[in-house]
Amino acid sequence: MSGRIARHEGIRIPVGDETVAATRYEPVDEPGPSPALLSYVPYPQQDSITYGAYDPLNRYLAARGYEVVVADMVGTGGSTGFIDEPFTRREGREPAAIVDWLADRPWTTGRVGMFGKSYGGITALDAAAQRPDALEAIVPIHTPFEGLRNAYTYGGLFEFLTIGMDWLTLMQALDAKPPSDPAGDPASLDAWLDRLDRLDDRDPWLLQFLEAGPDGEYWADKTIPVERIDVPVLAVDGWRDPYTEDTLRYVDRIDAPTRVLFGPWRHRMPHRGRESAIDFRRQVADWFDRFLRGKDTGVLEHPTYRIWTERNGGGTEAGCWRGLDAWPTLEDAGADRIEFALAPEGLVDPAVGGSDAVGELTPTANATGFTEPAEFAYEPDPTVGLASVDPYGAAIAPPVTNDDDARTLAFDTGPLDRPVEITGTGEVELRIESPVSDPSIAVRLIDVDPCGRGRTVTRGAARGAFRDGLDSRDPLSTNGEAELAVTLDPTSHVFEAGHRIRVAIGTALFPEVARLPRRTGSSPGDPLTVRSSPATPSRLRFPGRRHDGDDPAFADAVRMAGPDEERIPAHAERAIGSTEWETAREHVSGRVRARKSGEKRVDLPHGTFVSESTHEATVDEDDPASISARNEHRLTVENDLGEFLVEATNRISTSGCRVRTTVSHEGRTLYEGEWTR
Repeated sequence: MSGRIARHEGIRIPVGDETVAATRYEPVDEPGPSPALLSYVPYPQQDSITYGAYDPLNRYLAARGYEVVVADMVGTGGSTGFIDEPFTRREGREPAAIVDWLADRPWTTGRVGMFGKSYGGITALDAAAQRPDALEAIVPIHTPFEGLRNAYTYGGLFEFLTIGMDWLTLMQALDAKPPSDPAGDPASLDAWLDRLDRLDDRDPWLLQFLEAGPDGEYWADKTIPVERIDVPVLAVDGWRDPYTEDTLRYVDRIDAPTRVLFGPWRHRMPHRGRESAIDFRRQVADWFDRFLRGKDTGVLEHPTYRIWTERNGGGTEAGCWRGLDAWPTLEDAGADRIEFALAPEGLVDPAVGGSDAVGELTPTANATGFTEPAEFAYEPDPTVGLASVDPYGAAIAPPVTNDDDARTLAFDTGPLDRPVEITGTGEVELRIESPVSDPSIAVRLIDVDPCGRGRTVTRGAARGAFRDGLDSRDPLSTNGEAELAVTLDPTSHVFEAGHRIRVAIGTALFPEVARLPRRTGSSPGDPLTVRSSPATPSRLRFPGRRHDGDDPAFADAVRMAGPDEERIPAHAERAIGSTEWETAREHVSGRVRARKSGEKRVDLPHGTFVSESTHEATVDEDDPASISARNEHRLTVENDLGEFLVEATNRISTSGCRVRTTVSHEGRTLYEGEWTR
């Protein structure tokens, strides 16, 4: 690594009619010009990006000899402009223009890469799809590529917790946030005041997303044309992140060198993942060294997919890193697959009932007696999910799911006589009867240990009308039986010998997803019947295999080094914070509550930045339509101009939504806005 790093703040970059605020990390001791790396985000770089979670990666890459530039998206932070709707193609054209600008600087070699997590990954993909000449490689981390996935699942359900409650309240607050260092970048103060003047000109994003629904025309121009990307891509995601399926989809459409890294992480940087922190920063630098410097770093010698296979019931420590040439799916001809039928005895080998078995099946202790058609009636319980949701940001152990499992249709194998592995994208095929044309179906795959404790391995949820995709609304018939397949999130996991495999089928994953907005004729509280028979079973299917012996030996195991912290720590030096997750059930009324709260403080050279949030969701067990959430995000900025306070609050329910934002300076109100639907 090179030596000193100089931080240059207050940089203004022209982008069309606007100017973008940016910070530059200069590798001072690097001889001559250097390649440049750009991160383009809507999270103000004056505080939480350049002094918070991104800073360790920014400084590491600069120490490896790169000019690292972190820029505020047009219409956010210290940049000028305004965002009427997010996720349009302007979010690719803008960073593409910055790439061209960087290539023309005398302190760069003219070769540029892009990287970023979440929204920063979106802009990297979008810029690459614009094909600017100077862009040579990208690293998107935990990234969707379709705008609707920042609001709805592929199954058509609203992302209630992570998006509606958490992220959209944050963005509501950031809409009105003042600059942390107006003295260091005076233009940022004017940009903020102009943005306050325009906040009343459009609806907050929360209202836009709910009004659009999962298949509205609103999303038509909000999918990145990733098939246009022709630069090398290192794609990164984690089993506990919402966007693993998205990562597989966009990688599959890119005709350029790609490598995929799937770990056990939540929505955070892999060098900071508490489940299995790795030398991710070194790998990012090696990727850019290969394609921006032409060095032989061996990155293309890695298998196409490097994945973490969970062990020991899905805990955060036991597992193995492995290399795959392709991602397994049920459509792969000749692939190893596991299949179980849903029967009165639990999960059974479908071959016993006379159907054609697929692949090598796992024997179970209860794989006999499924000789007659069966049906399983279910009265929906909207509180299911309370014991299963594993929210990112909160340092909790994988939750024990038994309380949720008892409130669903649950089907178990007997204790396994040998380990069974799922690696790939599986599904649960159901024959259902529903009195409504658009029921919600939620499925969880559970690992049950010998003590009877269940932990989620993967899950999926879908609305009946979107069983064939969000571009094909097709209500179910209410006069008879219908078939529906629920796709499970991609994963890799070993069910150990002596453990049991459980499928839990319900209609809710509270508060992770919700049926919003509510539509006539699609009540999530109507009963559901699942049918299965030996000839045509409802069934669980997944790519996988059974292992010989109690301790699987993986011939495809690969080495993964721990974090490189020799000179630059992996954690932010100026930022501290914590997140809490609480759940409760009122056993008399049947109401349940989930509460996520967090606080982050960044001590800046020019003042302080404090972010505080509280998100609380409730639902009554006898009324699915009662689901609602109250959210608050407070941002406090202290600098030479005094103390600024931004308060963003909203309430979300099936019947409507209320959004309110206030901004004050030294106790005096500067802005107040309220929107109701």
